[in-house]
Amino acid sequence: MNLLLSTLLGLSILFTCIHAEVHYHEFVIEATPVKRLCKTHMRITVNGMYPGPTLEARNGDTMIIKAINHSPYNATLHWHGIRQTRTAWADGPEFVTQCPIRPGQSYTYRFTIEGQEGTLWWHAHSSWLRATVHGALIIYPKLGTSYPFPKPQRELPVLLGEWWKRDPISVLRQAQRTGAPPNISDAFTINGQPGDFFKCSSQETTVFPVSHGETAMLRVINAAMNNELFLSVAGHTMTVVAADAAYTKPFTTPFILLGPGQTTDVLISAPVHYPVGSRFYIAAHAYSAAPGIPFDNTTTTAIIEYSHPTAASPFDTNANVDASSIGAVAPAADVNIEASTTATTATTSPPIPSISATIATTNRQIPSTIATTSVANPPVPLTVAPTATTNPSIPASTAPASSPSTENNYDNNNVNPASNIQSNKCAVPSNGNNNNNNGNGGNHNVLPPPLLPPLPAFNDTGAAAFFSAGIKSPGPVELPGPVTERLFFTVGLGLYFCPPSIRCGGPNNTIFAASMNNVSFVLPQTFSLLQAHHFKIPGVFTADFPPYPPIQFDYTGNNISRSLQSPVKATKLYQLKFGSVVEIVLQGTNIFAGEEHPMHLHGHEFYVLATGTGNFDPRWDVSKFNLVDPPLRNTIGVPARGWAVIRFEANNPGVWLMHCHIDAHLGVGLAMAFITENGFGELETIEPPPADLPVC
Repeated sequence: MNLLLSTLLGLSILFTCIHAEVHYHEFVIEATPVKRLCKTHMRITVNGMYPGPTLEARNGDTMIIKAINHSPYNATLHWHGIRQTRTAWADGPEFVTQCPIRPGQSYTYRFTIEGQEGTLWWHAHSSWLRATVHGALIIYPKLGTSYPFPKPQRELPVLLGEWWKRDPISVLRQAQRTGAPPNISDAFTINGQPGDFFKCSSQETTVFPVSHGETAMLRVINAAMNNELFLSVAGHTMTVVAADAAYTKPFTTPFILLGPGQTTDVLISAPVHYPVGSRFYIAAHAYSAAPGIPFDNTTTTAIIEYSHPTAASPFDTNANVDASSIGAVAPAADVNIEASTTATTATTSPPIPSISATIATTNRQIPSTIATTSVANPPVPLTVAPTATTNPSIPASTAPASSPSTENNYDNNNVNPASNIQSNKCAVPSNGNNNNNNGNGGNHNVLPPPLLPPLPAFNDTGAAAFFSAGIKSPGPVELPGPVTERLFFTVGLGLYFCPPSIRCGGPNNTIFAASMNNVSFVLPQTFSLLQAHHFKIPGVFTADFPPYPPIQFDYTGNNISRSLQSPVKATKLYQLKFGSVVEIVLQGTNIFAGEEHPMHLHGHEFYVLATGTGNFDPRWDVSKFNLVDPPLRNTIGVPARGWAVIRFEANNPGVWLMHCHIDAHLGVGLAMAFITENGFGELETIEPPPADLPVC
């Protein structure tokens, strides 16, 4: 019997190895001229593309990506959400798992995708380069398997980003020099384009041609630097089927919310047959729950346009496969793909691609408690236009009533986000060209203006709570346990007092700061943390990160003592034994401002047991834990003036950063790192460092 089981196991492993592929890519990090908002700027890109190349692979494949730095800045690349089992050297955060790739040098990232499927992404993890150095990373099911939901005919990455008129590195350096928070962005983008409500942009607005009867999956990625974003699609409903490359229990929603770093896969559906020429906006704007904190209040748009079916594009399975890669995989017949960018090994700067995709429909019902764009009639031309000439935010108006529904998906924690939904169906740009090119240009002049979807208000915490509560695992999960490490981490902002005779840019002449458990994280400069740990180099860090706040206080109160404002700067790590089961309460604070913090853990995924508002109290809040079907995430939004509880098993040796994915917060210390020790044997031990590992 044992011989039979061993034989079957061996055959299974052999089958997996035979069908696994190795993908080779070359990423050239370089300065590229990019025109946005009427001006051409030099921006750092990969292979001259903004957004960067889309990487595609299957569960079980190996990626080998040579990064060549031709930019004037130090650079690293991070493969966001990839577990990096035993390959922490390829994780990418600067001075954590590697020293930066210096200008003129290169480094090859090697890792295998193990047990993961869905939408992830890659981005720079050095300074603010990720503003333009990022792209999608799509993991398809293994050959012979498919999705646990109806197969879509179309799939496309939808990357949400931020654009500054100034060089993002100069924006960061100004903040570092003055102590003020960084300046807010000038626009949000969808697949690199701001959309119709911005000068000189309408002719380049991302357009997704669709045909009636197709099913499509939007792979939405929030690649923005500093903002959580609401997104909605006019005239369509969305069914969430995955988040952070983990399948979810499907639920229907008129909007989605993503923190920086998070991904959400949605099936898009139209409740009626739209005629050829019908056009609808995909729109996104910020979610900002902290009163008094400046944020970018503009709205980015892309367009869904119904067109005649084409013979080739809906089933072009090679649309986004790097033809020059060795071992590149084309999606199998059971997964049809059309992606928005193409991974390339070119070492020159190709023109920035225009990104298009296709979307289709399945029938889902819109919840009756949310106001949505009416779909009883096809769209007609509208003439109302914003009068502002610089990046107008979309005005609110009375939301049209939705059709009756017997389903109420908003009955989560008694949340009713409909109260603050903004309907924008009449806010459309002018149809005429004018001197400042602020209207529709090119093909937009002969087509009806698109309808706009309603979006929650910028500060709609109820809508945010509703959406967060809807994300659950597809069924019961086997939670790791028993818990061996119970930790309590405060996460929040703070202030340092300005040195005498110096003027600082923070509130009341202070310097902006952030911390976890009152420790403001400082990166080393001489060795990476992983090198120092692996080679036992002293003096780089200490392993005494506090498991609890050094001082307990009313974390979310309004009158917190000024003595608690200034954290301690240090490079402190927390050590975990291999196999530890870790449960962490992430407690937001209101020391400076009670913002929501999207917390990302490298090298692991975690179950989100619960979130809530106020101070976490184990006497009452433990009873709220979802121990049946909690969602599996790699990034979780800690609610403004609230808390989140996560659990994971520390089964991946290495040094793993945990940080807020708002870069304005990460840069001033909202981070810490875990050391996960080696276990027993080769499979529980980190691989040796690669020969080309950069030196500091």
